[in-house]
Amino acid sequence: MKKTVVLHLSFVLICTGLLGQGTQNSLVATAAVAQHPPAAKPVLYPAKPTPFASEYDNYGSKLGIGISILNGFGVPARYYFSPKSVAELGFYTGGIAIYEEAPTGGGPELQTYELGFITGAGYTYFGDRFLKQKKRKNKIRAHGVALRASHLFGDFQTTFTSLGWAMETFRENKTNKSFIFELGLQGAFPDFVFEGREYNDPRPGIYLRCHWNFFLN
Repeated sequence: MKKTVVLHLSFVLICTGLLGQGTQNSLVATAAVAQHPPAAKPVLYPAKPTPFASEYDNYGSKLGIGISILNGFGVPARYYFSPKSVAELGFYTGGIAIYEEAPTGGGPELQTYELGFITGAGYTYFGDRFLKQKKRKNKIRAHGVALRASHLFGDFQTTFTSLGWAMETFRENKTNKSFIFELGLQGAFPDFVFEGREYNDPRPGIYLRCHWNFFLN
């Protein structure tokens, strides 16, 4: 809702008259002022309308810390510039699995699996929050787009980038925690050597992520 501030300028002139010639002079002066009122000063900076605010913008706060699984297990921290604009930084554990075709056929076989330390950053832009009515408990939801980048350290160094759909959900009247679900496309860019073979070809894939976020009030 846009709000406009209107400035009202009022001039109150109190005339106290005396009997005789003094009273007449005061009335003449008053009439002259009424005929030539002082010019109003121009407004140099017009009032700016306030941005649209959803009735559910009071859910959450500026900073949240949570637990994330499926696309690495770790602890991400989220900073809300606004209910729609969110930046994230996290530290995770994850791994790379290498499969090779079996020499006798029958499909790929697992050759090795390597765990490592992952750092990741991301940005999510959400739409307006809305009420989703449920039979048991109503939900407050927002849909958005998530962009992420992360790097796996260790013997199997790999960089990941992803772009996906994100959904943040609050329980109605529970403003201090939320659940974020993400699903999208991911690209893996390995840069390591295993058993004399160099791995540096991009690998497309799909990522899935679940994140429980707790706000710090």
